[in-house]
Amino acid sequence: MVRYGLYESPLGLITVAKTSKGLVMLDFCDCVEKELVDNNAFTDLFELLDRYFAGEEVEFKVDIDWGFYDKRTQILRELTKLKWGETRTYEEIARNVGSSPRGIGSAISKNNVLIIIPCHRVIAKYDIGGYSRGIDLKLKLLEIEGHKFQKIVSRTGRTRYVLLE
Repeated sequence: MVRYGLYESPLGLITVAKTSKGLVMLDFCDCVEKELVDNNAFTDLFELLDRYFAGEEVEFKVDIDWGFYDKRTQILRELTKLKWGETRTYEEIARNVGSSPRGIGSAISKNNVLIIIPCHRVIAKYDIGGYSRGIDLKLKLLEIEGHKFQKIVSRTGRTRYVLLE
């Protein structure tokens, strides 16, 4: 049985879902029927999210229902090792799990448990890279964790954001 909840974050509505094995979804969307919502099942998680969005360093000790084990699961598990505010490049993650940077990007683009599996902390070599939920959301999540950026617009009009140390 899957249980659903809705959390109102400063960045928008978040839908959460869990099975008896753990969390299967934490995503910025209003994608569950209201009559299925049982927020009482997520009290502890919502308290952690309150602290996170308040800018407090949070270590999410939350069970995740990984479903089945495959290369994507291995990559997503690797991301859970990233601490608050810590970033790694696609190349660094790829070396750790024996994959390619493109494979890392493909796997994390399918992440349904945002923030807890912190794909927003994976950046490109020369800028912050992309984000399947939009670059603005990635910037805001990284800003919550204390990062600052420089916006660079090329002569061709391409906008990039570079992480400042």
